[in-house]
Amino acid sequence: MNHAERRLEIADACLAVVSRAGLSGATTREIAKEAGVSHGIIAHYFNSKNDILRAALQRSYQQLAERIDANLNGLSGTEALRQAIHDALPNDEEGRIGEQIELAFWAYGLGNHDIAEERWRSYTEWRRALELLIRGAQAEQHLSAPDPSLIAETIICTLDGLGAQVALYPDRISSDRMFAIMNATLAGFGFVTDNDH
Repeated sequence: MNHAERRLEIADACLAVVSRAGLSGATTREIAKEAGVSHGIIAHYFNSKNDILRAALQRSYQQLAERIDANLNGLSGTEALRQAIHDALPNDEEGRIGEQIELAFWAYGLGNHDIAEERWRSYTEWRRALELLIRGAQAEQHLSAPDPSLIAETIICTLDGLGAQVALYPDRISSDRMFAIMNATLAGFGFVTDNDH
């Protein structure tokens, strides 16, 4: 296993520990145990627990981006925008666990500059990706307003709110309800498809 693969393995182990025990339980010893390596091996690949957490956060966003990209093949315009947003919703067990991890990192970022900066970097990448999809949908439907960055930020805020609800109250909001909320949000900005008529 090369250096990059080992780092990914440790980052995945960290995510597994965080989903099970929270950030307070994500000690380097527990992460090493989850990864099946010695505590000394962890120190060889990461300088600190903070470095592991940053790598785990990057990994979490990477996995989401890969899932979204995989389903966009062949889609364009409003269909592509809607597919990306639906894929970002935590509508299964994997998504729920991901949101619990995300919420834990939010809280940790309040007192940790490095984690807060990593979250901001990922947020900025996600916003830019959404803006591209929004511009494509606006061009398809001949919409000139509002500004794509405003739409992207509205979508992200709505997704974050739904994600927090799912993380805290997984049995109180259904997938259908989340889809309906996001579809209504898109329709409010003028994005409709043939299925909406």
